[in-house]
Amino acid sequence: MLEILPPLQADKGTAVRRLLATRGIKRALFAGDDTTDLDGFAALDGLETAVRIAVSSAEGPVELGERADLVVGSPGALLELLRQL
Repeated sequence: MLEILPPLQADKGTAVRRLLATRGIKRALFAGDDTTDLDGFAALDGLETAVRIAVSSAEGPVELGERADLVVGSPGALLELLRQL
């Protein structure tokens, strides 16, 4: 495995914060399944409404489930949840 990163300070959190700020978004849902998604979870802090969903997996960090508002058991379960919304 080779991970290639740009030579700048950027992560999922900076991307989410920029999207929220440029669009004036005050309510958001973020779903993720790995360590890099913790930055996305943190980017929702301070919003009027924020929903953090962890997709459970054996490889995923325990902290993701602890920080989530809801934990689903698989990508398919996340898809079903989104369809119901």
